[in-house]
Amino acid sequence: MQRRHFLSVMLASAFYTSNVNASGKPLRVVVPFQSGSATDTAARLIGDNLSKAMSRPVVIDNRPGAQGLIAAKEVINSDPSGDVLLFSTNTAVTGINSFHKKPFYDPLTDLSPITQVGEFPFFLVTNANLPINSTEEFIKYAKANPGKMNYASGSSSSLIAMAQLIGNSGLDLQHIPYNSEPPAVIDLVGGRVDVMFATPTTTAGFIQEGKLRALITTTKSRLDKYPNIPTMTDSGFENLPLVPWGGFFGPRGMPPALRTQLSDVITATLSDAQLIAALAEHHITVTTSNPEEFSSFLKDQLALTLKVVKENGLVRD
Repeated sequence: MQRRHFLSVMLASAFYTSNVNASGKPLRVVVPFQSGSATDTAARLIGDNLSKAMSRPVVIDNRPGAQGLIAAKEVINSDPSGDVLLFSTNTAVTGINSFHKKPFYDPLTDLSPITQVGEFPFFLVTNANLPINSTEEFIKYAKANPGKMNYASGSSSSLIAMAQLIGNSGLDLQHIPYNSEPPAVIDLVGGRVDVMFATPTTTAGFIQEGKLRALITTTKSRLDKYPNIPTMTDSGFENLPLVPWGGFFGPRGMPPALRTQLSDVITATLSDAQLIAALAEHHITVTTSNPEEFSSFLKDQLALTLKVVKENGLVRD
């Protein structure tokens, strides 16, 4: 199996190099969040392996802000030559295009979907100084202190997750938005924020140090490294929040053949056992697709996200 994976990566690499690397430029991967976020971490792990597979430098270009719109526009307006790609979670793609009556852009036409990469779980985490040890205690405490607790969001995905929990439980919490997850987590540790949904990448260390307390995970089953953290279903919430996913996109107008070639080499690279294990350390599950499958997935995700946003009154002017 490992030999087949190695051969597939090498063949895809040779095919890519001979067909779509004529410019000789580095591959620039634009990321909508700052260094240290789960998205950035995954992009760098995958980028290192892509660079080896393609014999081409891969540069990670962090463009945080505006819930990913800055990064998305940077790629949308780039030349569709394959030298600039977007690596993003649903926040910058389906999330920001669901919160406003008029979407900022159409991810199915203004971007060129290439391949899905995997899923990113969330923890519901609280500051450890609060008298809260479970979701039940969190809900009870929040109801006893209406309007006094606040929650952070480092992405539209974390905002949607919290909105569902608030809506299902009838809570009154104040929202503090951040342009990326790491600074929100720092404020959560410092006590300036009470609670939020965040990825294990930014919270695991603080959980182990006892500075944060994880109440639930959005995964369908408990995580191997955190068997004591219950799932949403374990805690009585059948309607799971949208789980963040990540994927690669090209600029609009990218030729279908080029999208397929890029999808093939990225998918082959993601079959490497060491890369799969490295992503698993951050609880990122690898799931790949071809451009057509990814486009269909995006269409469904956009509709689902819009439904959740409308049901929870998150649509803005």
